[in-house]
Amino acid sequence: MNSQVRTQKSELRMKAIMIAFCALSSAFCAELLLADMDTGHTAAPSANAPAPAIKSEKDGELSAESKGVNKQKMTISKLDPPAAFNLEDIQNFPEDRLLPVLNNPVTFEEGRDFSNMMDSQDDKMIHPWLPEIAQAPFLTMKTVLDKPAKDWTFSIIDQGGSPVASQDGKGTPPAFFPWNGDDKERGHVAVDTVYIPQLATTDRDGYRHTYSGQPMQYATILLKEKGRTIVEMSSKRIFLEKKSDLSKEAPVFLDKVCDLIREEVKLPFALRAYDVDSDLARARTDVLVKYFSEKLFIPTSQITVLEPGSSEKRGLAIAVTLNGTPGSAD
Repeated sequence: MNSQVRTQKSELRMKAIMIAFCALSSAFCAELLLADMDTGHTAAPSANAPAPAIKSEKDGELSAESKGVNKQKMTISKLDPPAAFNLEDIQNFPEDRLLPVLNNPVTFEEGRDFSNMMDSQDDKMIHPWLPEIAQAPFLTMKTVLDKPAKDWTFSIIDQGGSPVASQDGKGTPPAFFPWNGDDKERGHVAVDTVYIPQLATTDRDGYRHTYSGQPMQYATILLKEKGRTIVEMSSKRIFLEKKSDLSKEAPVFLDKVCDLIREEVKLPFALRAYDVDSDLARARTDVLVKYFSEKLFIPTSQITVLEPGSSEKRGLAIAVTLNGTPGSAD
């Protein structure tokens, strides 16, 4: 009897435990379902979900169509804003930083630029950027008038503002004004000197008009006077400053002079240096004697060296007289 009662109590205790376990399981499942709904995830498909429709199209072929929703997330980064310039910042740029840029002069180093070109390893047979030896007419000015002229005056002005040559006339001026190199200050056109052509006219109402042409400056010039042919070269272009060493561009000018000497075929020819330093002038002529002797394959006795001349009128120059020198065949 007692054993039967114990068995019934044990069974009741087991049933109570099973009921409590089922209740806890139901509560846990409900919490999981609510969590899935909050996070946006769908619950697992139930066993009662409708199966996809299967169609028979041909003998032995079946087709099925299934539909679903893709809820994957794609992350898009924030785009960088476009560059913007503040006009006020540009307008209010500090003057202490801007003025030095505006006030500093821009310098052009012609000698340095030429040296850089000459240092190139490429073989260059010609140098088209260098001017030919200038000769008469040294410049020509075209006449362009605003009003008809009653009289006119054509002048050549040097870099100091002094007229070195002039001519005048009545009525309409010529269409062109050539200049043959006359210079009352220096005898004739000189190297390294700036020359500016200028035409002044008086119209019929008595008003004056002034027209300026293109300024000119020469590194080498060819003159013909009193039966002599003279080439003058700028010492600044032939030699290094205050030295007797040849510059890198010197061979280009000197080789052109060699061509003229070959064309004239008259020996000897003469060299004269115009410089404030007579010793430097002699040293430079000695260098030129050696250069011409080697280039022309002639003895140095065929080159006459004249005493240095004053640079007051001719400037710093080297004069090569191709004929009309002592001992030459005139």
